[in-house]
Amino acid sequence: MPIISALLRLVALFALALPLLGQDTPQQSYGPFRVAPLKVGITPDSPPLVFKTGDKIEGLEIDLARQVGKLLKRPVQFVELAWDDQIPALMDKRIDVIMSGMTITHEREDIVAFTDSYLEYGQMALVRNEDKVRYGTIKNILSTQSPTGVIPDTTGAQFVENHFPRSKPIDYTTPDKATDGLVRRDVDLVIYDSPVVLWIASKRAGDEIVAIPQHLTFEYLGWAVRKDDTKLLRELNGAVEELRTSGELEHSIVHWLPHMPGL
Repeated sequence: MPIISALLRLVALFALALPLLGQDTPQQSYGPFRVAPLKVGITPDSPPLVFKTGDKIEGLEIDLARQVGKLLKRPVQFVELAWDDQIPALMDKRIDVIMSGMTITHEREDIVAFTDSYLEYGQMALVRNEDKVRYGTIKNILSTQSPTGVIPDTTGAQFVENHFPRSKPIDYTTPDKATDGLVRRDVDLVIYDSPVVLWIASKRAGDEIVAIPQHLTFEYLGWAVRKDDTKLLRELNGAVEELRTSGELEHSIVHWLPHMPGL
């Protein structure tokens, strides 16, 4: 090929390329079928509802969240938060839903919207084995003059404040640390959610502690969303109903709470 023809051809190719210079590389498109993850707020310190074994997150709430994600056809992203940051994170839209053993209360309903309840439970006492006869009745539990372990900002702490007139509540950051206080004899009882109390009693039987298998209250667990997120609330209620109808809800509850009174 003559040199002049070759040069003319190179100039033509360069001219064609000029409009592309300076343009950004096209961004990857997520496509029309890609959906945002369901961001689930959890505080993994309350077995068997939600807890960690090493780096693995597990529990009843975790199983249910994954089942809900499948029904809603959305990937699930767990967001670990301190308990007192759950509702602020929800309101700030850092998460979409709280699925972490949250009791439905009137005070919380002033701030968030709850799904239909998926589990009825109550507060329960954890005591040393030697005291199980001493605290064998609800009357004896409520009339105790001994220090009682509680977790602040929970329905258990509120119950002790309102119904244990002669007991001094002692605050602990987690149920396990409250149990440690019970073993050390810093407190004579721990009052907390029955699923957690029953779990701790079975897992730490070697510490000579037992649950008093009577509910002190009647409460309901649900999942919290923002009040203006009515679409997600409808979807979650639909998922609860579908899990209940299919039997998957009962199966998951019995798996994690085999000794729960009333099941």
